[in-house]
Amino acid sequence: MLARSLVAVLLSLPATVALIGLFLALVPASNALALPALLMAFVLWVALASASYLIPRALPAALVLLAITGISFALLTLLKLAGVSAV
Repeated sequence: MLARSLVAVLLSLPATVALIGLFLALVPASNALALPALLMAFVLWVALASASYLIPRALPAALVLLAITGISFALLTLLKLAGVSAV
């Protein structure tokens, strides 16, 4: 149970940051939505941490959260290299 708790708390935070950053990079008027998106960070973090408990074991939950984080940061990097986002 301790492993699942650590996975839920520690790995869902980078996934939250990556998803919020990806959202802000893709939305054209990100200045107007910056504060609401940052306020949604806590809600998204709790949702990801809670959703990781739905997976029966800690290892698959960790792999899912790592995949979400890796794909989101890779997409952010590609958007920046393509010049699509101003972030």
